Formats: sequence, structure tokens, C-alpha cells
Amino acid sequence: MTTNVSFEYAIAEKKYLNAQTMEEKMACLEEMISAAPSHKGGENLRAELKLRLKKFKEKQEKSKKVGKSGPKGVKKEGFQAVLIGFPNSGKSSLLSKLTNAKPKISEHPFNTIQPEIGTMDYEGVRAQIVDLPAITSDSFDIGIVNTADLIIFVVENISEIDKISKMLTRAYGKRIVVINKSDLLSFEQLRKLNETIKSKKLAALQISCVSGLGILDLKEKIFQYMNVIRVYTKEPSKPVSRLPVVLPENSTVKDVAEAIRKGFSKMIIETHLTGPSSKFPNQKVGLSHILKDKDIIEFHAR
Repeated sequence: MTTNVSFEYAIAEKKYLNAQTMEEKMACLEEMISAAPSHKGGENLRAELKLRLKKFKEKQEKSKKVGKSGPKGVKKEGFQAVLIGFPNSGKSSLLSKLTNAKPKISEHPFNTIQPEIGTMDYEGVRAQIVDLPAITSDSFDIGIVNTADLIIFVVENISEIDKISKMLTRAYGKRIVVINKSDLLSFEQLRKLNETIKSKKLAALQISCVSGLGILDLKEKIFQYMNVIRVYTKEPSKPVSRLPVVLPENSTVKDVAEAIRKGFSKMIIETHLTGPSSKFPNQKVGLSHILKDKDIIEFHAR
């Protein structure tokens, strides 16, 4: 929201963010245009709102002629995280840094008009990342947010966090806040931002899609929220497998064996374990042994 706006504008904007239909959004936009401030910044804001309203009207007219088409469907595959934020927050850039996706990136607002999907691969563990249109866009789909396992707030300043949170009344997923474009901040601004994060006890990460700052930390954080472990296997006298078996936390040796092949656990004669859950390298353990992340298992079977 633009600074120095009236109370009436703030109320209209809140109604717009909570509007569910195109007609409701159009009515709220007209209220926002009417209540926009008269200074130069307000003129730019009013022009942007009028352009948005025009697009709504064009879409409405097109829907009357050919029938309203729904947004791009998103099939949830495994663990799903969604990127949510205001226009120009850098969600598309972040999607390209986290995943294999190549979304169209632009400096103009509302560039993302439908969900964009990518797959994050973090040390053999995969997660589906969905970049949603800006929350002020008519294409924004709160339904996808409500069912996501993880919601990633992509913001430029801390004040945006509460505005986004107010929309998530039915979302059950865990939440991460990332403060983007940190490369644009001075040393003093970064220092003050860190102090604010600590004083407010925010679970927030500072990132930059330009310099790459914080991207690996964010991937690690996403992995932690997945509540899974990576177990590596090896055959006798051979190197450790490159790709892990990914299982829920508190999984056992038997779970790993059955993940490899159904019924395999019944064929195991002996299991050697090296890693965080072992007391020493090559410890002999039973099928009920509870594993930890990055354990290495060597099966001896019939």
C-alpha cells in the first residue's frame, strides 16, 4: 500500500484483498480510485488502479463472449510450497533460483498471471514450489495456498507480513518469511533490519536473487519443514549410493528395506549402520532401529 493514503483508501484496499469475485474486486477498485491521494505519488497510484480496472473489464467482457476460463490447474505432487507476496516482490526470480523452472521475469507488476510450477532438488530430496500471482491480482488463487504444506512470504519490508497473514485464515501450512532484494540495502539498513527481526522474534531470512545471498539457507529451511530424512544405502565392498532413500522422520531400518523392494526386509540377514543414529561406524542394528538424517545402511541379504 502506498504511504500517506487516507483511511477510506486503506479500508477499500482491505476489502479488495479479501474480495472473492471479479465483480467485488472491480467495485473495490473503483472505491480505491476515488479515495486515492491527490499528490504526485497518488496520481501514479490512480493510473495503476485504472489500468487494473480496465483489464478486469476487458476480462469480464471476454468471459461473457467465450465463457470464463479457469486458472492453470496445479496438481499437488508430494511436498508443496507456495510463494506468496505483493507485485514486484521477486517471486518469479526466487522460483528460478530454487527450482528448474524458467518463469518470465519482468520489472512490471502483475507479470505472473497464472501459477508457475518448479521442482526444487535439495541433496536428493524434491519439493514442488508454486509461484502464485500477486495477492492483489484477480488470478490469485487462495485455494492453492490453503492446501499447501508450506507458505513462503516473499516481501520487501516487514510491514507486508501482517497484510499477507490476514488473508490466510484457512491455510494450515507452516510459514517462512523471506525478505528479498537485500542487495539494495546499505550496511546500516541491513543492521537495522536485523535488529528489527530479532526484536520482533520473526522467523525471517534475508535473501537476494541477484547476489544469491540466503538462497541455500532457504533451501535448507524448506527441507527442515518437510520432516523427512535421507538414508543412503551401500552394497558390500561398493561405494555409497549417490541418491538417498527419502522417508518420514522416525523411520526404521525395515522401512528403508521395504522402500527398496516390498518384502526385502524378510530377506535381510544383517544390517551395518554408519551415521548420526549409530554409536560407532558399521554398528550392527536390527530392523526396528530408528534412523536419523544422513545415516548410511549396508544390507546383507540372502
